[in-house]
Amino acid sequence: MEPTSGSLDTAGDELVIDLTTQRVAPAEIDLWAPEWREPEYLASAIADLRFQFGSPTQRYGVYFLEGRDRRSGLGRAVEVERFADAFDNDSSTLRDLYADFEDNGATEFICVVDHEEGVPAGVIRTVRNTADRSCRTLIDLQADGENGWGLTWDEIVERSSFAAQRPEDITDIPTAAVAKAYQGAARADGVSKALYAALLQRALGSDANTWVCMLDRIPYILIQAVGRDVMNEFTGVAGKPYYGAEDTVPLWANFREYESYIRRDHPDAHALLVRSEGLLDQYFFGFPDGPPTWEPLDPEVIDLRMYEPVPESR
Repeated sequence: MEPTSGSLDTAGDELVIDLTTQRVAPAEIDLWAPEWREPEYLASAIADLRFQFGSPTQRYGVYFLEGRDRRSGLGRAVEVERFADAFDNDSSTLRDLYADFEDNGATEFICVVDHEEGVPAGVIRTVRNTADRSCRTLIDLQADGENGWGLTWDEIVERSSFAAQRPEDITDIPTAAVAKAYQGAARADGVSKALYAALLQRALGSDANTWVCMLDRIPYILIQAVGRDVMNEFTGVAGKPYYGAEDTVPLWANFREYESYIRRDHPDAHALLVRSEGLLDQYFFGFPDGPPTWEPLDPEVIDLRMYEPVPESR
């Protein structure tokens, strides 16, 4: 049986959208079931989002969806396509890794969609760390075995310089992917930059301070190039095979200090990532509560030496 979005219906040839219908799926609905990633449903979810935000005219939209939003299949569809292809991680593996964080309300998908084609183009999954459930990256850093690094919490803290003072100050970025149809040349470049800009702006508007993530070596190098060395490695913690990726590197960043760094030293990157300059003609950013606001740190009174010299992995 195909799912219904809870917000779309048809009357004759006219599309009717009911904005009063609950968009968050009840717990008994399995959002990992394949029907929530069928092309017809994804197209209807994109139409719903576009309508919700006033029918933006840009070809692409960047939207932020809670993990239990009925339209969150837009993000899972890209994850399943890309990670099954690259690392042999099927939907069952991804569900095991991430579903609990969706069910407890800690997950948000940042999705780039193509309004014209009605398909998802890219996704970043974020998970807010909590004291009782932690997050995927911190769990695996402390896990033993094939997909763990076997560190203690004290070792994680000693090998980093987290600005986070409490568990909730940490946001995990467990996945980032661009759909196959948008790989290569300018299309992938634009989708990736829109995702990075949305991620940073959304983070700056939150009350968190620190990112953690795991990145395969090649994406890590590419992200460092676009982001002007945004991420830091944990001191003395080497990359290793991780869920099918041959060389995965654990990383962290204090994104408020990072914003001050690029504002001072890399105004081109700051314009792109913080003000979306060069993106707005093609990309609509559908922030849930309007454009994020924050109080910038003063680069003259914080220690930015972590960004120099350039990390050895570059």
